[in-house]
Amino acid sequence: MGPMRDRFLRLTSALASGVHERDEALRLGLLAFWAGESLFLLGPPGTAKSLVARRLKAALTGARAFEYLMGRFSTPEEIFGPLSIAGLRDKDVFERRTAGYLPEADVAFLDEVWRASPPIQNTLLTILNEKRFRNGDHEMAVPLKLLVAASNQPPAGEENAEAFWDRFLFRLEVGPLTTEAGFRGLITDTTDLYQPRVARGDALTREEWQAIQLGIDLVELPEPVVTALHSLRTALASEPEPIVVSDRRWKKASRILRACAVIHGRAWVDGQDLGLLEHVLWDRPNQRARVVALLVRTLEEEGWPGPESIGGFEQEVEVLRQELRNLTYKERKVTRPKPTLQDGEYYSLMGYPGDLSARVWAQDYSLLSVEDELDGELFFFVPYGPFKQSEKHLLRATGVPAEIEVDGRIFALESQPEDVTVYDKVPPDGPRLRAWEKAAVELTDRLVLARQHVDDEADRLKKVAAEHLFCPAYGEACGRGLERDSSDLGELRVTLETLLETHDPD
Repeated sequence: MGPMRDRFLRLTSALASGVHERDEALRLGLLAFWAGESLFLLGPPGTAKSLVARRLKAALTGARAFEYLMGRFSTPEEIFGPLSIAGLRDKDVFERRTAGYLPEADVAFLDEVWRASPPIQNTLLTILNEKRFRNGDHEMAVPLKLLVAASNQPPAGEENAEAFWDRFLFRLEVGPLTTEAGFRGLITDTTDLYQPRVARGDALTREEWQAIQLGIDLVELPEPVVTALHSLRTALASEPEPIVVSDRRWKKASRILRACAVIHGRAWVDGQDLGLLEHVLWDRPNQRARVVALLVRTLEEEGWPGPESIGGFEQEVEVLRQELRNLTYKERKVTRPKPTLQDGEYYSLMGYPGDLSARVWAQDYSLLSVEDELDGELFFFVPYGPFKQSEKHLLRATGVPAEIEVDGRIFALESQPEDVTVYDKVPPDGPRLRAWEKAAVELTDRLVLARQHVDDEADRLKKVAAEHLFCPAYGEACGRGLERDSSDLGELRVTLETLLETHDPD
């Protein structure tokens, strides 16, 4: 556990003190603050949405906060500041006095955002996306580090709402308390909910926040993580009802993953971090379960890359198999008949009594054995003409290519010659066989060590996964690939040991 992670935990604990069943909202909000992003809380009134926002402002030393409940008749002046009479009089420009309003806030909370008028939403779009505010004849940088918005429903056709909705990176549903412990705490706790006690040195200074922004941009996005993100994007788009995620959201998502790595003290994004996207990729609440399912499936395939090259070991085992074949078998070319397929599904019997052409179904023929008879059918056709009838017969293989036994009589199948390679077993050369055995034993030992390496890595990562601050549950899915690698290495070892015992490549 690194100092950044410890500090995050202490800060989260302080913010959550006295607030029941809102740890996830506070952690995600704090992560969004760390990365300079936004959080949308979706839920009914009275579920502590505004309390979460007010608590989060304590994450920054001396934070300037702004809070507003939107209404149908809210005006830009109430959000961005009143017009400056002096600016209009002295400079002839419409300039706002922004002190105490959103353009100069570090943390802002906007409740019932869908009630905002289009002019307000349009201005907020630029603030959220570019952190800029047009004031009169100049643009000013906005110090906003976290915007929390809330509503009891997602957008439902409001003008510009979809574009506005897309700007909120984290989307979290919050509901009433669900546990008895939470309810008891709610009604008995007398803590001042709006003044969390954050220990000195735990809240970030503005300088520390700026340094973190630079650190986020230096975090590596490894190729396996990029591949997993691409697979996830493809899977979302391939759903029967595609889940569309804008390029903007993918870009912001990659940054929040980097911020997650910084908090955990890593210089790279880990596959498990992708579990955060559970709160990023859905557009409507009923899509969340599908997003989670696709996340799990993607991480099972590409979550944690294994430390050993399974493909390389498979190739080495195959090389040894072929070497043993060459040592113990001699190749010989022979020509033998191959049944000719009729109409794409039948073989014709030669010399079958009667005026009709008798055929056997190719699939039935492939199932025949020398030991047991098959209760099968023959199909009869007018010569060079249509199907006439079918009959039940007892069928058996003869052990000879292009032959069939029907009711105890043997018939050849219409065929054509085919050149095939057969292998005759021969006594192997002693020194070469011993050299092969030595190489096979050495590879077996390496497979044992490689499997132990994979298992040790899996155990290590499982312990790390359990301490993930945001999505510990996704560690199980990430570990599936390591489990497969371990199983594959075990099977390769068994294959080699079998070859060593039998000296039989087949």
